[in-house]
Amino acid sequence: MTLGGIIIILLLVVSLITFIYLIVITARGWGVLHTLLLLCLFFESWTFMIFSAGVLYRRGGWLKQAQTLEKRAVDAEAQTLKLTWGDFEGNPDAQVAVVPVQGELRRLTADRGRVWRRLDLVSQDSGVYKFELTAGPAVAADDLAAPDPAAAAVPVDAGSSLPANLVVYGFAEELDEQGRGLPNFYLGEFSVTQSQGSEVTLTPTLPLQQHQLEMIKTGGAQTWTLYELLPLDSHTAFAAQGSQPTDEAIFGRMDEETLTNLLADVPEPRRDAILRSYLLDGQRADDSVPARARWVRVKVLKEWDIDVDSQEEAIATERGYYDKSGRSIDVRLKRGDDGRVKLTVDENKRIVLKSEVADDLIAKGIVELIEPVYVRPLIDYQEAFNHLYVRIHEVGEHISLYQRDTAEMAKANQAGQQMISFRQLENQALTDDLGHYTAEIGVLNEEVKLAAEKFTVAKASISAMYRAIQARVQ
Repeated sequence: MTLGGIIIILLLVVSLITFIYLIVITARGWGVLHTLLLLCLFFESWTFMIFSAGVLYRRGGWLKQAQTLEKRAVDAEAQTLKLTWGDFEGNPDAQVAVVPVQGELRRLTADRGRVWRRLDLVSQDSGVYKFELTAGPAVAADDLAAPDPAAAAVPVDAGSSLPANLVVYGFAEELDEQGRGLPNFYLGEFSVTQSQGSEVTLTPTLPLQQHQLEMIKTGGAQTWTLYELLPLDSHTAFAAQGSQPTDEAIFGRMDEETLTNLLADVPEPRRDAILRSYLLDGQRADDSVPARARWVRVKVLKEWDIDVDSQEEAIATERGYYDKSGRSIDVRLKRGDDGRVKLTVDENKRIVLKSEVADDLIAKGIVELIEPVYVRPLIDYQEAFNHLYVRIHEVGEHISLYQRDTAEMAKANQAGQQMISFRQLENQALTDDLGHYTAEIGVLNEEVKLAAEKFTVAKASISAMYRAIQARVQ
């Protein structure tokens, strides 16, 4: 009990004792009716006081609670503004709030196009793949509302299905810990041949590679994600979660474990070279860095502005993102207003520029060179996959040609072996004939020698006979 309650009880006891005393003293001069009325008035007064005290007590509590809730409302409103727009008094450069994060997400997904997730592969037959689309309508780049996970099992209507003749890029999905389907394997480029409500039929625009066919046939691609545009390469896509840009790593610390797992199938020593190019992205460049990957960190010495918006306007699928001078064409990337960016002098601020741009500004004295930085050249995946397909086709053609040449060489080698065998037999026969011929030559030589001796003897005998005849004639 509070002190006020104790005081009220004491006053009640004192007043009751005083009232009884006065009643006893004055009761002789009053009647019974007056005494009863006075008692009723006394108890009514105290009842009124007790209720009034209760009301006052409760009113004080509600006022205190109202003040507390009002303060909480003010704090909640301030927190709501902070969570919505960011804390510009604390750290204006690092804004973890709804509007800045939405802007960052909008920039990251500006060239993503529409995405269809959780397509169940129903059947496949001779390069024709049929799907059941149950994940709801496609999520566009400008639609920043997170899809409801419970909506994944709701069938879609015809308006949210894939348009016919649309070219899409398929990825196999893998469920994460939250049950979300994340793409983990590229399956190729496909064309939507049929689209009726939730039933979609896809056919490859180019023959699929063997590893893609194996992924589909072995059940590793039971659910697919389809992208209207291939995702773009990014410097921050492979940064470790929670990693922040620093002077030593302008894109944050790269996730070595993830990169190692992604490049596990790349043969040595190319894997080490590729892994090193990703891990060094955004770090200080050494002399071995090629010119196309060498950027420079500079400090601004003078104010300088440049026009970044082109007079032309289009979307990326029509004209690309930038014109020949590097100014923005895509309306989603335009800065707006006058389209100019101004760099101000700040002793603590450093910017990174291409070498060819920085060299001109350094020569004009606008910026000062701090250090060279290695910036990994980004990959155009669509061009890379097309180039890879062409190279694989060329390698296949070379393999076929090599196999044909190998078969012809095998035939020629077999014919040569047969000819060698025949010549060996022929050589053996000729060797035997040479032996007989040599023996015959020996016999003939002996016969010639004997004939020569007989000829000499006959000649001497004939000569003697001739001289004898001459003598007799004389």
